[in-house]
Amino acid sequence: MADRGPVIPAQARSQEIELNEKFVPIMLVGNDTHDLSILKEYADFWKVPYSLGSQLHEKHLLFTSSPSQKFDTRDPTPVIISPTRIEGATQIARQFGLKVTSDETLVRIPITPTASVSLKTRLYRFSGPNIDGVLKDHDNTILYKIRDSKVYILSVDLISEYYRLMYGRMDENPNWRFRLLTRIPFSYRLIPSSVRNRFFKAKRDVNALREEILGPIECLRSIFLASLASASDYPIPIIGFWRRGKSYALAVTHDVETLLGLEDGAGRLIEVEKNLGVRSTWNLPSDRYLLSSQLLIALAENGEVGGHDTKHDGRLFFASIKDKLDRVKRCRERLEFLSRRPVRGFRAPLLQHSRELVETLGKAGYEYDSSMPSWEPLSPTSLKPHGVGTVFPFLISGLVEIPVSLPQDHQLIRVGGLGVGEAVDQLLEVSRWIKETGGACVLLVHPDYEFGQEDGREQYLRLLRSFRSDPACDIMTLGELARWWIYRQESCIDEAGRINVPPDGNKDAIGGPDLELVMGYGSDGFRMERPSGTSVIELPKSSGLRS
Repeated sequence: MADRGPVIPAQARSQEIELNEKFVPIMLVGNDTHDLSILKEYADFWKVPYSLGSQLHEKHLLFTSSPSQKFDTRDPTPVIISPTRIEGATQIARQFGLKVTSDETLVRIPITPTASVSLKTRLYRFSGPNIDGVLKDHDNTILYKIRDSKVYILSVDLISEYYRLMYGRMDENPNWRFRLLTRIPFSYRLIPSSVRNRFFKAKRDVNALREEILGPIECLRSIFLASLASASDYPIPIIGFWRRGKSYALAVTHDVETLLGLEDGAGRLIEVEKNLGVRSTWNLPSDRYLLSSQLLIALAENGEVGGHDTKHDGRLFFASIKDKLDRVKRCRERLEFLSRRPVRGFRAPLLQHSRELVETLGKAGYEYDSSMPSWEPLSPTSLKPHGVGTVFPFLISGLVEIPVSLPQDHQLIRVGGLGVGEAVDQLLEVSRWIKETGGACVLLVHPDYEFGQEDGREQYLRLLRSFRSDPACDIMTLGELARWWIYRQESCIDEAGRINVPPDGNKDAIGGPDLELVMGYGSDGFRMERPSGTSVIELPKSSGLRS
């Protein structure tokens, strides 16, 4: 029997409220469970209504990675086929009497009239007398259509590329020089910063942030949604990323490396934040310097406190699983004792990250991690550019991972050589692109460095004021952002058009998620509308709903 996707219990059916607009649910079919799990991640990201299985119904739009299935070009049911590697592309070409070639190229598609997303990928170019391009990127065709049919063929391998970019970058490969530095018998922090900065100096322009390296996964996700919008005769309903009335998010975070940064620089940053009504997340090492309970309570009252390992020594990455667990657990417990507040999140020193560390954090009682950069020009661990390629939170091993999406102050100023004002200009430029994608701007400012000094106050004020003055910006702490993302993840639009949200978690003045309709896709990106006559229903905790 086919997996029908979200199941609505009888208790909830009496509360049905449906979209007035007609729409077609999507059915996802994969070559295997691996392919299907990736397709589910695309659908769950946008929160489109979908089901899983192989029994196609007339009221469905089929999205599949399985070219072995035979498709009748006379069937009015829309079908989108995504090739999996060259073998899949060859099989698709053979089935429809086409030729196929492939090459590496840069793909760029618009998402709004003023912004685009892109990635460098292998493109499968199909050709034949009975095929037309319906979604193009200048010289590249992204989506083909078999003439006089409802069969569409993608030129991008959404399965393999997503896995390569999302999961292939979660584990860093430490450089031998970094390994050497962490093996010295004293903390690397005792080496003068001028020497350390030369040691970690980038060999290329560290300020060359481009969309294809900052968010290539956003390009894959947009291709998925654009193909649905191109193939469907009806709007595609989705759930907005942020709280009602907001179109992107900001989380202000601080990693406190030194006692001077905590006792001196932190006060200046808090003063600016208080004046603007901004609450931030303070990540502290639990055993590196003397911590005052009174000071941590004040930080927690003005935002929240997060873990930053026991000591900022760079050795967490190389610890055994047992030692990792011991370190991060001791960090959380001590910070909770001193702050009198729960410590829900963690950020590793030097943004060290791995799937093993995330799993360890879950065992230690954390709810979220924010150690993975979207992209940074020079990772201190690998000594090369590195990032996970998305500006959105995602779930891994039961935790919410919140990527550091904006370049951190240390990278821009100490490594890149920018002045404080130039660094603010760079941060605002990157944030404008993230805003267009609807992503999360995660800002990392150290009170130990230039922004925490008196001369940096006005520039820090300019930076935060830009976000605070934007009514579309949803400003949250990392903990609030993580809880919101879980809330959205547990919400869904079912096949009947019912909108279902969890019963608790975000009852506040802003409200719940927005509902949106993708009306189509063209040269100016997605055409979006707010649906009319929609409502949200609340399901009981026992519903077991998934999306």
